[in-house]
Amino acid sequence: MDKLSENVEITGKDANHLANSLRAKKGDKIIAVDKAGNTATLELNDFDSEKIYAKCVSEIKPAEIFNKHITLADCLPKQNKFDTIVEKATELGVNRLEPLISDRTIARPGNFRAKTKLERWHRVAKEAAEQCARDTLPEIGNIQELSDWLAEIAPSLGKFENDKFDGKGALLLFFYEKEIEDNLAEILYNYKNFDGDKNIIILIGPEGGFSEREVREIKNCGGVSVSLGKTILKTDTAAISALAIVQYELN
Repeated sequence: MDKLSENVEITGKDANHLANSLRAKKGDKIIAVDKAGNTATLELNDFDSEKIYAKCVSEIKPAEIFNKHITLADCLPKQNKFDTIVEKATELGVNRLEPLISDRTIARPGNFRAKTKLERWHRVAKEAAEQCARDTLPEIGNIQELSDWLAEIAPSLGKFENDKFDGKGALLLFFYEKEIEDNLAEILYNYKNFDGDKNIIILIGPEGGFSEREVREIKNCGGVSVSLGKTILKTDTAAISALAIVQYELN
């Protein structure tokens, strides 16, 4: 839904889902969310072959603004595992998803397939948000090379050195299977107590992990290497685990 107002027309797949899957009828009330994350209760007033007409019966509540923004950047896994990552990341409250291609990424969709995948990921995110009653949808970036993405975000990153964060930008955590220090909890604890908005980026590698060249590149940008423990996790499992840990610690 583009924008909530006093009178609303529900069209397309949303109207079809309400009428045919949920068997909605005149007088039913639903909770609606527009693209900006504003919410309200709507009463369904009338149906025709392509539209449902509804009236707002509660105050339109503006989207809440939090002092925390989490981005999950993940090097594309094989098959359709990124669908699961999108679904679970949406449920866990991630604000933005970045699908990336790295040196060891096997999945490398061409332009047509990339467009198709993006359309499917937006559908997956929308369905997941509806399932968990989330007010907003995560943004999903275009598929791009890891190096290009790093160059794009580097100016917006802060630095975490000597157990202190300088607060000059986002904190980039990259989960690296060769990291030997058990430093994640301490870093998140210190970051949580940093007096300022929380803007954190979680970077997950592909099957086979990051190359040594990429590790140097990430660190040069200000990325902090952290570990999920001694067990080597699949990339989709690592993404969900890392996001859950970060959300728990920051909340």
